[in-house]
Amino acid sequence: MASSGSITWPSATEPIWRLNWRLSNDPEGVVISHAFFRDQRVFWKASTPSLRVQYDVQCGPYKDPLDDYVAQPSSRCESEVCAYSYVHNGLRALAIEFYMEIGWYRLTHRWVFWEDGRIMPRLYSAGLQCDCNHRHHAYWRFDFDMSGWPDDAAFEFNNNAGNSGWGPGWSLIATEESRIKDPNTARSWAVLDKPSERGYHILPGHHDGFADDFSRRDVWAVRYRGAEDRRGNQGSASDDMLNNDLTGESLDGEDVVFWYCGHLFHEHAHGGDEWHHVGPDLVPFGNW
Repeated sequence: MASSGSITWPSATEPIWRLNWRLSNDPEGVVISHAFFRDQRVFWKASTPSLRVQYDVQCGPYKDPLDDYVAQPSSRCESEVCAYSYVHNGLRALAIEFYMEIGWYRLTHRWVFWEDGRIMPRLYSAGLQCDCNHRHHAYWRFDFDMSGWPDDAAFEFNNNAGNSGWGPGWSLIATEESRIKDPNTARSWAVLDKPSERGYHILPGHHDGFADDFSRRDVWAVRYRGAEDRRGNQGSASDDMLNNDLTGESLDGEDVVFWYCGHLFHEHAHGGDEWHHVGPDLVPFGNW
C-alpha cells in the first residue's frame, strides 16, 4: 500500500528541515521531494531508482525493486515507513527509512538529515541469494534545486588540479559527463546555485567501492529533462543505461541532476547475517 507524508523537523517553531516523502509501487525507494533546509530549497526530488546485483559466478544479475510491495515491518518500523530523531556526537538528526525483504536479501533504505544541513542517503544489506561474492550497485538520483532553478553549476575536485577560477582543485563540469572515483586525488563533486553561492559537496562514502566492468561509472551529471526521470524503471539488471542520457548538453547555469552509484561488496564468507552499507555524504557549503 502506497504511503506518504510531510515532515517539519524538529518542530513547527524550529523548522530546520521541511520535506515530503513517499513510498509507492514506483521502485525507487523512499522518495524525498520539496526538501528545504532552513527555508532554502535543497531538493526538488531525491530517490534511488535502480539497485542492480552482480554475482561473481553464474547467478543473476538482478534488478531489485525498492517499492512498497517488498516493505516489511521491522524492529523500528511497524508501518511501511518510519521517521524518528536521534542525537549523535551532540548533533540532532532526522531519519526516514523502510525495511524490505527481497528473496533472501534483507535491505534498509534510509535518509538521514542532520541539523547542520548534512544529508546521508544509505542502503543497508544483509543476506545471500546465492552462496558467492556479490555486489549491490545502488544508484541515487539527486535533483538539486537549491534556492530555485536553473542557474546551477556542477564541479569536480582533484587535489592535484590547479585553480581555474573556482578555487584550488575545483574544475567546472561544463557539459553532461560521467566520471569515476579516484582516491589518489581525493576526488569529489559539488553542485552550486550560482546566484546564492549555496551548494552541496558530494563526498564518496568509505564503503562505496569503485566502478567495474558491470557498473562502469560512479557519477553522472546531466541536465534536467522530465522524460529522464524514469522513477524505478531506470536501466535493467544488466545495464544501468545512464550513459544514454549524456547528449553533450550544457550544464553551466542550467538545472543539474546528479547521479551517484555506490558499489556494495558482500563477501559470502562473512555469511548472510552481517550488514553492509553504502551511500555518499552530502555536505552543504555557502550561506545557509
